[in-house]
Amino acid sequence: MDFVVDNWVNLLLIFVGAAGFITYFWQDRGRKREAAALIITQIEELKEKLLAINKIFVDNTINEKAFYETLDIINDNQWEKYRHLFIKKIDSYSFKTISQFYECALSIREQLIFVKQLQHQQYFNIQGMLDTNCNNFLMESINNISVTPNMKELKKIIAEKEIHDEEGRKQADIFVGMIDELMKANPNYDINQFWKIYDAKKNLLKSIVNSSPYISYVPVQVAETLSKAIKNINSIEIIGCEGYKKIKKISKIK
Repeated sequence: MDFVVDNWVNLLLIFVGAAGFITYFWQDRGRKREAAALIITQIEELKEKLLAINKIFVDNTINEKAFYETLDIINDNQWEKYRHLFIKKIDSYSFKTISQFYECALSIREQLIFVKQLQHQQYFNIQGMLDTNCNNFLMESINNISVTPNMKELKKIIAEKEIHDEEGRKQADIFVGMIDELMKANPNYDINQFWKIYDAKKNLLKSIVNSSPYISYVPVQVAETLSKAIKNINSIEIIGCEGYKKIKKISKIK
């Protein structure tokens, strides 16, 4: 009886172990299939995005508008996350080719981010200049009014005006204080006269800025590095390499 019981226990242990192994096998296979699908999908997306990036060069110079409109080409490196799952599944040449493809993509992304940071900084600088000049126009418009009146409406507008920096906010507070003094001096102010003077100066400044008088700057080194990275990535035959085909087969993507 004890012999039979022992055999059943052993068989049960074997069955449980086998079931655990089979479960692990299918789970591992599922993880690899999912990882392969993520890598293949990302490579195909990168190839499409690179076609758009090729168009930002016109006569070896960067089309800044097209540059600004480019999207982030990669924000989660799937190859970096999952390449360890395929290091024994694909040949070394394919492994190196895919790694080089991603290295070039990351180099391109770095240059895109850098130039966009320069563009954003330029826009912030222009906005700061506009704020400073508009504040000066407010001051000049007040000084150009010979009759000082009831300026409750003006005070409210300036007090609620959106200011983009601390210095601008301080100047606006000073203007509000000056208006308080003007209101005490004369309660019969013509607000339309103030806005006529202020709007004329503001609209002139706006027309000048909209005509793009400022020189935007993209370092030559950035253009050269970006151009080199694009040429390198275009020369990599990643879609045709055996490792790519094998990973795609594992992913079961048609």
